[in-house]
Amino acid sequence: MKIKNLTLSILALSFLTVSCSSDDDANTASVNLQDLAVTIDENPTNGQVIGTVQSNSANPLTFSIVSQSPSGALEIDATTGELTVLDAGVYDFETNPTITAVISSSEAVNTATVTVNLVNVNEIGDFNYGGIVFWVNPTDNTKGLVCAVTDQSSSIRWHDTQQPSITGTTSTSLQTGSTNTDLIIASLGNNFAAGVARAYNGGGFTDWFLPSVDELKEMANNRAVIDATAAANSGTALVAEPWNVSNGYWSSSQQSNGGSVYLVNLLTAGENGGFAINFASVRAVRAFE
Repeated sequence: MKIKNLTLSILALSFLTVSCSSDDDANTASVNLQDLAVTIDENPTNGQVIGTVQSNSANPLTFSIVSQSPSGALEIDATTGELTVLDAGVYDFETNPTITAVISSSEAVNTATVTVNLVNVNEIGDFNYGGIVFWVNPTDNTKGLVCAVTDQSSSIRWHDTQQPSITGTTSTSLQTGSTNTDLIIASLGNNFAAGVARAYNGGGFTDWFLPSVDELKEMANNRAVIDATAAANSGTALVAEPWNVSNGYWSSSQQSNGGSVYLVNLLTAGENGGFAINFASVRAVRAFE
């Protein structure tokens, strides 16, 4: 009887030992944080949700940011691990194409690395597509216009005839400069303003053209940022002085009577008609999409 009771006691003790060991293993299982990598468009808004740091724990954790670059880019919810934009101003692709952070939790045995990759969104002043973005299509920001970083000429005629006649009617509107240039060259040759613009190959592109009136006006409206980007990329500022023909820029648009040619002053965005035999400047433009 004593032997039987002793055996039962040993079995009970063994069971308790195994049970306690299993509970202890469950309670001391490693809590691990998972890295997070996301891709978003540049220029988000403050408070925009980036993502949530995940773990293998079924229990609540307490999260904190150990470090981040650039500083102040992200904010974390200490209870949920949700990351949001703290300072939208640093989410600029040209300055910080990647935002990074290290996240910790007092309950976890590791830290998580957060990587936010920014997608470049076309903006006025960007140096891209062979030139400087000065117009972005408001309905599709993958399309727009860029101007060259330098003038292709500071003194060239539109033609050697005072009021040349071309086959076809040129337009003054946005996104018509390329067609205008084709019409001009087909009728008048490529030895003058339109030809100089078409011959430019900045960025390796060969589809540059003489801008229309409205395209030149967009350049005038964004002159300050164009000049700043040009200066940062070995370019030159647009000529911006009180109006006269010699400091205007040739457009590819003729006046409705088919005679005089529109010039635009990039100081005032004002347009004037001038005889084609005058000398003026050329700044080539191309479209991107």
